[in-house]
Amino acid sequence: FPSGCANTTTPPTGGAKDTIPPIIKKVYPLPGSVNVPTHKSKVRFWFDEYVKIKDANGIFLSPPLEKKPKAVIKGKSVEVTFESDLDSNTTYTLDLTGAIADNNEGNLFPGYTLVFSTGEKIDSMCLTGVVQDCNSLLPIKGATVLLYRNHADSAVLKERPVAAAKTDEWGYFSLRNIRDTLYRVYAIRDANNNNIYEPESESIAFLDTLFRPSTVY
Repeated sequence: FPSGCANTTTPPTGGAKDTIPPIIKKVYPLPGSVNVPTHKSKVRFWFDEYVKIKDANGIFLSPPLEKKPKAVIKGKSVEVTFESDLDSNTTYTLDLTGAIADNNEGNLFPGYTLVFSTGEKIDSMCLTGVVQDCNSLLPIKGATVLLYRNHADSAVLKERPVAAAKTDEWGYFSLRNIRDTLYRVYAIRDANNNNIYEPESESIAFLDTLFRPSTVY
């Protein structure tokens, strides 16, 4: 072997920096699955690389349950289990926006929403909009938009909503796969993420009329 010395002034580069976020390779149950069991159900997402849970609150189930979903890393997958039983004949959406990043460089997974039902069909209506501060008209990031089929004013204080979604950094929200019925609509700054309005510590907004989604042709 020829003699020589290692370069002690320049550390090895390790190659080009990874700038590509994780990609989902497989999901179980499949998107649009129906008759999903209500008891001890779980969802699993397989990625093309090792990932980590960056923000557990970003794993958001609608309609929300009494207990939050629990997520664990298993190899290159994320397994989400439901600590409470799912409701029967209900369409659910499980959103991962802002929750997952790759393990090495922290590239944020852009987001994905899985839709499934514990009944025989998938609800297909939706509601989109923007939540703004009433004084500055600036968008509010991270507000929780809540839908109630119970039209009593006290419902937001006592009950879990029948659908919910978080606003993004532009204050935009999208409530997907909801039923065709009348709703009372609220938005709250949910400080403890329990999906119930607590007047002592949280602010609230609401539509002053009932809302019903409609099909536009």
